[in-house]
Amino acid sequence: MKSYRILVLARESEAIRKLTNTLVRKGYLSYIVSDEEHLSENEPIDLLLIEVEYETVDLDMIKRIKQDREIKTLILASKNVLQDLDSDSDIDDFIVKPYDLSELLVRVNRLLRKNKPKERPEDYLKAGDIVIDLPRCEVSVAGRVVDLTFTEYELLKLLISEKGHVLTREVLLNKIWGYDYFGGDRTVDVHITRLRSKIEDPTHNFIETVRNIGYRIKADDR
Repeated sequence: MKSYRILVLARESEAIRKLTNTLVRKGYLSYIVSDEEHLSENEPIDLLLIEVEYETVDLDMIKRIKQDREIKTLILASKNVLQDLDSDSDIDDFIVKPYDLSELLVRVNRLLRKNKPKERPEDYLKAGDIVIDLPRCEVSVAGRVVDLTFTEYELLKLLISEKGHVLTREVLLNKIWGYDYFGGDRTVDVHITRLRSKIEDPTHNFIETVRNIGYRIKADDR
């Protein structure tokens, strides 16, 4: 379903790079930022991993980060800051360094499950391994988020919403580009080709060409 975004607030090191690479291999969207100033207020973040290198935890920073956003926090801590962690409710979990990556992944998964909003079927469109998260306007294929243009996104959404039905080029032109668009059928073909290049590979073929008519998403979800 959704690809969770995990931000690692830490100084770059071999251990932190290994952690981030492991999260990416597990299917998370994850990267490193060096300080609070590099956190965008508008950036969606599901979990923030914070490495504490000093004698105390910057509790004020954590409060600022969580003030207007629902973000789970997991502290990568040394033993000398355990008392700080126990006294603050803004910290959702912690793990003591040096930590075991397997244990850390379990803690990450538990926090994300707690933070997971109740899913409504109407929030998603699906076709095989394609999932469109409508509230987020996010498309993923087999768990991998795909970057689409607005037109490609609307085209895919329309095809999946009419899964199994053939949509003529004329219908696609009218619904996506509008009745007053003067481009020809070739516009549809070009965008379908671009869309295929982003969502299909040798193991995923979703869009079926119906010769001389138009296109459809296969009804059998293959």
